[in-house]
Amino acid sequence: MNQLLVMAPFRPHHVERIREAAGAGWELVFLPQDAPADQVRRALSTAQVVLGGPDPALLGESKTLRWVQLTWAGFDNYTQGPVPFPAGVRLTNASGAFGVAISQYVLGQALALLQNLPGYWSQQQRREWADRGPIGSLDGAMVLIFGAGNLGGETARRLRGFDAYTVGVCRDASKPRPDFHALCTLEEAEAWLPKADVVVGCLPYNGETRRYLNRRRLNLMKPGAVLVNVGRGNFVDCDALAELLNRGQLRGAALDVTDPEPLPKDHPLWSAENCLITPHVSGGSFGRLDAIENSICDICCENLRRWNRGEPLKNVVY
Repeated sequence: MNQLLVMAPFRPHHVERIREAAGAGWELVFLPQDAPADQVRRALSTAQVVLGGPDPALLGESKTLRWVQLTWAGFDNYTQGPVPFPAGVRLTNASGAFGVAISQYVLGQALALLQNLPGYWSQQQRREWADRGPIGSLDGAMVLIFGAGNLGGETARRLRGFDAYTVGVCRDASKPRPDFHALCTLEEAEAWLPKADVVVGCLPYNGETRRYLNRRRLNLMKPGAVLVNVGRGNFVDCDALAELLNRGQLRGAALDVTDPEPLPKDHPLWSAENCLITPHVSGGSFGRLDAIENSICDICCENLRRWNRGEPLKNVVY
């Protein structure tokens, strides 16, 4: 009998769905995500498939492993880490499960910055009553979204309610993406930076995107613009961003991801009143939103059925 190692905190009703999708030929083995390495090694020595995110360093030791289904979208630790992902093993992620939550985060943070809410919160702590002046708006705003997949697409779709003009940055600008008004490549995006009222980062990591928003490109941004980054922290040069925020060139920034992560306690972004920093929580696989957990389960179950039928898997990384 094949073994399916489950290393994610699925709820009981999700486990039953996974059992049904796997079928009678599979034995389910459960381990917590933080299980000791020796337990994970023993489980991997007989498992053919893993749902969850085992330590990448342990995968190459398995002689039976054939497929790892991640329960989050990011896969940097498996493709860019110090230990190569084992040859011949399939890797899939849970891309598509997080658009609802992360797009809500993007709009919420952008609106907070445009309405000067971080400044008012600071005033509240000091028991000050003062008008902070003009506000911005998403109505009719031009929003440049780096990443036109699930996260960027959901964000663009929600922005339509504000009549915002959305430009999606993607590798293939010829592919139809109906949630956006326009598309451009990463090379073309620089020309849009001076026009954007809001810039959103939701790209996965690769060599091209590292420090894309460097000091030079950050200085191209429109005075008074807002930056929200929910993709990868190294998309933005945080030192250069702190300089721009502290001299008032940008209205503000919201960072759910940083480089490094977490930021050192003495980093100037911590004390920038117009910078909102959250600890990588805009998505989150489990324990945050039922819709996310349900979508992750949907992806896992669909791929299990495809695996059993010998059909191509969804969300293939390798």
